[in-house]
Amino acid sequence: MFNLTINAVPASTIIVGRRATWLDRHAAEELRDYVKKISGTILNIADETLTMAVTGNRILIGRPSTSDLVKNFADQNPGILPAESDTENDCLAIVQRGEVLVLSGSNDRSVYYSVCHLLQTVFHVGFYWDRDVYEANPDMTVPDNLTIVERSAFKFRHTIGQWVYNHGAFLNEAERREELDKYARNKINSYRLYSWNSYARKMTFIKLGVPGIEIKPEDIARRDIIRDTIEYAQALGIDIMVTLPPDEMTQDFHKLYPNARYFGSEWVKDDNAAPQTKPCLYPEDPMFKTFFQTFVKVWIEEYGPVHNFVASPPCESHISTTIDDYINISVNYSKYTYEAVHELVPEARVFFDGWGVRANTPPCIWTMPGVMQRFVDAMPDEVYMLDLWPNRKETDATFRDPMYRDANYSPLRKARYVLEALNEFGGDDHMHGDFARHIEAAKEMTDPSIVEHGDGFANCTELCGVSLHFFDLIFQLAWNPKDITVQSFLEDSAKRRYGGLAPEIGVKAMKTLEQAVYCDDRDSSHARYQKRCYLVRPQRRQVPLSETQQVVDLLNDYMTTMTALPDDKKTDAIGQDMYDVMRQYITENFNMHLRCLLELFLRRKTAKNLHETFELHATMMEQLLTQLEVMTSANTKMYVEHIVRWLQGRPCDPNVASEDTYIPKEEFRAWMRDLGTTFVKSIPNLPDYNSQDFHELICYYYHPRINACVDTLRGLLDDGGATSPKEVDDLLEAAYKVVEQHWIEVGYPVTDECEAIHLPLWQAAQNAWKILHILPLKDGLVESEEIVKEVIDVFASFSETADPDEERSWVSENPFADENKPAEE
Repeated sequence: MFNLTINAVPASTIIVGRRATWLDRHAAEELRDYVKKISGTILNIADETLTMAVTGNRILIGRPSTSDLVKNFADQNPGILPAESDTENDCLAIVQRGEVLVLSGSNDRSVYYSVCHLLQTVFHVGFYWDRDVYEANPDMTVPDNLTIVERSAFKFRHTIGQWVYNHGAFLNEAERREELDKYARNKINSYRLYSWNSYARKMTFIKLGVPGIEIKPEDIARRDIIRDTIEYAQALGIDIMVTLPPDEMTQDFHKLYPNARYFGSEWVKDDNAAPQTKPCLYPEDPMFKTFFQTFVKVWIEEYGPVHNFVASPPCESHISTTIDDYINISVNYSKYTYEAVHELVPEARVFFDGWGVRANTPPCIWTMPGVMQRFVDAMPDEVYMLDLWPNRKETDATFRDPMYRDANYSPLRKARYVLEALNEFGGDDHMHGDFARHIEAAKEMTDPSIVEHGDGFANCTELCGVSLHFFDLIFQLAWNPKDITVQSFLEDSAKRRYGGLAPEIGVKAMKTLEQAVYCDDRDSSHARYQKRCYLVRPQRRQVPLSETQQVVDLLNDYMTTMTALPDDKKTDAIGQDMYDVMRQYITENFNMHLRCLLELFLRRKTAKNLHETFELHATMMEQLLTQLEVMTSANTKMYVEHIVRWLQGRPCDPNVASEDTYIPKEEFRAWMRDLGTTFVKSIPNLPDYNSQDFHELICYYYHPRINACVDTLRGLLDDGGATSPKEVDDLLEAAYKVVEQHWIEVGYPVTDECEAIHLPLWQAAQNAWKILHILPLKDGLVESEEIVKEVIDVFASFSETADPDEERSWVSENPFADENKPAEE
């Protein structure tokens, strides 16, 4: 065996080359730091010019071009280390021979990946979204003659960062570096700067002569944070992907350039609200190229060279033009965007944001005969389809598969393709995600007979919370899915997440969790207490009771296994998982009782034991929400007030509510109660979009709203069915608005509870489980098949099943059209 440490005493020396890069040295420091965390001892780092006095085992970090010792090793062991290349997919190399362990690779960043891969595969370090997980071990050894030379299956291993709704856009320089470290350790090499780019966009308008635009100190602060983020990402070998601004122009721009061609666009909101239509440039208009080229010049001037860009065509919008015109806009968008960028940056790549296809307006245009083929034919070679893949189980009218699997989108199989898994659209943070489907899709992406150019695999972090195990799988698949199976992933994850638990315990727990919420056999539920609840209005999909009960029983098994562990074995990682499991356990049970309560109410004219059964469901719902309140009170990070105190005053791009963080604390607190949690005020047709189980949100918004629902229905139980379901929904809506208005205007009592010392998460979860699992939670759960319907979410109007000829408010006369200018194909 090759020893790094023996009984917490150093047994090796880390050696970097005389021409070592910054990333070589950083890799050496990372290895030293993790060896110290695991073994408690510090390995020396030496330059190869000073190694004459080094005795014992040597860990060589670098490539032949940066280290003479690595070159000598390669010469003496031909055909093992990969050839150096900056164009082929990254290849890591971990090779042990005699007294030497070589950590090398095909390029600079892959040397770093070799260190991280060694830590993951040999020492079972888990680089998870919530924390690093590792187990103390004074004796760190590597097997003799170990050889791991592995090339990534994907050119792009991609992630989205800085999303406003998950608070990523608020992070300061140090926190963004921590985020980038997390991605780099998981071998992610492409990072999408998802911010509103307010500074660069402002500078673009200023250079184009638009009046009244001011660069403020907060804009400079944002610019400086982005500069630091880019510099550090590139140092880690992560390519930056720049989000090109939307082609929405201001009214001042329209006045300044009246001869350009525009169409009208308005982002989705309440149809009853006053129109706020903005002019958008047609892609074929010369001003479109001028605008994007000005932006790219500004970006390069302010932030340095870049060659990856993501373009987002108009989508989710009320479009004031005809369907045929919109087809031309969509088809031309990637072509003219690429031409504009390519003229300035010859090596440019443009990634076409697939959400413009997923949630298009008008509906169904992409499924019209020939439209998708036209779109693919018009895509230049260096334009990549970035397919956002919502991983959820809804009805046939929503999207559950990569687009290339759909016959309507089959031309995409020949396009350059990056599949970007989205754990959940809109912020719901319940545990779900079919592991097997994602493994299958990742392998399909590497099969040219299915997808000719499967160039990338990625994750998207729009959501407020994440399913930790789902994200871990995505990171593993993005490197190379070839040998990954559900079973191998569960076994590997159990080692990294649960450490020294007996294998049968850790693997059993992971298998139970997979069967409960990460498989195709059954569906986990969205938290319906986070949403407005109605009798007949469309809502999220309702999972059948029998299926939900299976999920509950499996989650109960997981808690039984983990609760039985000795307290000193319940690590922070296990505590986080127990906490997440209990939130899902509460969600599933709550949804069943709410559903039965609503169905009982609909049958109130003929139901037996009406009041007794109604109160049973109401009591169970009350108990579940009460325990959720108590349990979440132990999680400091899940206080709205914690977020307010953490983020207030930080530079952040304005959000869709046009607010900013440079406002007094009371205003910022109100801002967080709206955009930061619910969207109740700012976007009327997306209430509760950004839902998550913040403690105050449960206590002063979700719970009171459920109470209002129960009280309203209780007051109508004896009306003999006289009040129609629609009338009841209207009464519920009025009751909800009272609660919501109080949340918007008053919010929660401001205390220092978020800063108090709380129970460990495992104990808070365990306490809730011990109370709840002895309650009669299964009583009264009777499914009524004739009432149950599958319903879909807010984006239903953009699904493939919609009628393309159906009138929509966003298909209308273009207010910016110049009738004297002929439309261009």
